[in-house]
Amino acid sequence: MKFRFQYIYTAFILSFIILTVLSFLFYKRLMSTNRFSNEVEHTYETLYLLNKVDSYLKDAISAERGFILSRDSTLLEPYLLNQHKINPLIDSLRTLSIDNARQQVHFNNLKRIMSERLQMISSNINKAALGEEAHLDLRLLRAKVLMNEYDLMLQRIEGEARRMLLARNEQKELYQRNTPNFLYVIFVFSAITFVVSFFIINRELRKRLGFQQQLQQQVGVLNRANAELEQLTHTASHHLQEPLRKIRTFADRLANKHKESIPEETRGLLHKIENTAAHMQGLTDDMAKYSSLITAQEYPTDVDLNYVLLKVAEKMDERLALQEGKLIITNSLPVIRGIPHQLATLFEQLIDNSLKFSRKDEPPVITITREEISGKKISDTVTSLFGGTIYHKVSVADNGMGFSNEFAEKIFELFQKLDTHQLFYQSKGIGLAMVQRIMINHGGNVNATGIIGKGATFYLYFPIPPV
Repeated sequence: MKFRFQYIYTAFILSFIILTVLSFLFYKRLMSTNRFSNEVEHTYETLYLLNKVDSYLKDAISAERGFILSRDSTLLEPYLLNQHKINPLIDSLRTLSIDNARQQVHFNNLKRIMSERLQMISSNINKAALGEEAHLDLRLLRAKVLMNEYDLMLQRIEGEARRMLLARNEQKELYQRNTPNFLYVIFVFSAITFVVSFFIINRELRKRLGFQQQLQQQVGVLNRANAELEQLTHTASHHLQEPLRKIRTFADRLANKHKESIPEETRGLLHKIENTAAHMQGLTDDMAKYSSLITAQEYPTDVDLNYVLLKVAEKMDERLALQEGKLIITNSLPVIRGIPHQLATLFEQLIDNSLKFSRKDEPPVITITREEISGKKISDTVTSLFGGTIYHKVSVADNGMGFSNEFAEKIFELFQKLDTHQLFYQSKGIGLAMVQRIMINHGGNVNATGIIGKGATFYLYFPIPPV
């Protein structure tokens, strides 16, 4: 199922990328169409303004000739009214053709020619008004030459404008013609993607509902199995206690009643029966505790580990005094979110483990320290599930028998003993499994290191919730 969803995700991502690319291309096509439309409008506007400039100039020339011939000042009205509009119009033409270097040169020449011609018109009108008719033919000849240059420049500008108009119209029509087809392709692709997505999602939802129903059935079976297991554990931990108590009682009575006549070998056998029954009672109690750790549903609260450890130390003070042991806490322990009685059991098991496997030639010393550590720095295989969260690292070290690090993971398995090294001959094989289960219940984990003959250290990792 994981691989199938990967294929689905890949297909959706590819579809999204393709649709995004098509939409981007369609957007660029729309922008290009709009740009070509604007350029066509600018070209039409250029031709219109150019025609207007030509009309203003010719009106000015007509006014000049009419005034020279008739001296009628009313004929100068078009010239006086429009002469100041010509240069701004040429500047507007230059702005419309800012992207065409050739047209810029043409408009510069046109502006120069028109400025000379307007100055000539102004000069001719002033001289005609003063009655100075000398060299009139020469001035008119120069005006004719200048107008020929003007006509040539006007033709060049109009020719370039019409060439650009033709090219831009072709580009505009091409984009306008293909845009509906492009839009149709996007619509068809989107519709196909939507339909395929709908059927895929519908199929996966049906499968998911089927899996969910199967899961609910399996959860029901698992709940019944857990209930039966809990009932079985309760039976083992309570109903087996009575036969074990009777075995111990009968063995004790037999030893006391016939203590004078019982042979030493028989007395030893009765002692072994007593010890075995006591071991069996402890084992059933631990099984019940371990089962409760798995099935119990309790809400965590803020727990001060200093207080928890103080109560555990008071409870185990007699055993510590009997073995002349010391419990050293080097720095303050944190306050965590947890279940108080489970945390008490946690430290009881660890301290009991250290006392149980202490060396006979040296009193036990148990040292507890605390530090903060990033989950990224926890590289041990047992704690490799940690991420980048910060953790309280609580270390419980002793100077006991220790163990070989090749058994560092095995010691936390249920009913596992290091028989090959004969270090845990007193263990019931469930205490450290309880420690690991309690740490898992608190969102953390535990690992250990040891040196044979020098001691062992257990590391507890409690997660620090984000602020």
